[in-house]
Amino acid sequence: MRSRTLVVMLAVWIVLVAAAIGARCDDDRLTVVQDESSMERIIESYLKSAHQLVIEEKTETDDDLYLELPFTGDPMPRFRITIDTQSLNRDKDTNQVIERGILINLFTDVRIRTEDMAQAQAAINEENRKKAFSSIFVDADGEVICCWVLNVLPEGLPTEYVYDAVYRVQNNWTDLYPKLMQAIGQSR
Repeated sequence: MRSRTLVVMLAVWIVLVAAAIGARCDDDRLTVVQDESSMERIIESYLKSAHQLVIEEKTETDDDLYLELPFTGDPMPRFRITIDTQSLNRDKDTNQVIERGILINLFTDVRIRTEDMAQAQAAINEENRKKAFSSIFVDADGEVICCWVLNVLPEGLPTEYVYDAVYRVQNNWTDLYPKLMQAIGQSR
């Protein structure tokens, strides 16, 4: 009786471990999807479990989900990073999505005044010259935005690359912030 209980407990443990490993493996690699939300949910699950990030689900429309990661800033103002995907390429015969882009935007909450734009653009352009895979710009409202784009092809993409891009875009802003403040003559 005792050995039977032990065998059952061992079998249950093996099933639970296998399920946990299988679930984790599902999150470890992104593959091209046809809808506008399932890739974001996989990214969210991975970033929460592997890196303990705080993530909020947001929607622009009922079927299009994006993720928002709030950051405290220090020494710069609070900022947020959004992660959203979109279809980039479709098969011409089947119209199926065969490539998705992942856009990682860092919204700095720093707005450049018109009179400071030339100095700000000089600092931003200098930073952009050093960063091959990212871009930094001032949007129409004067807010400085840092972004990074990843492509998911049919072969897939390790989900860890999304975390890497979040980390890198955050570092870009950390590097740029003091240079930008100095260029426009402000201290924050």
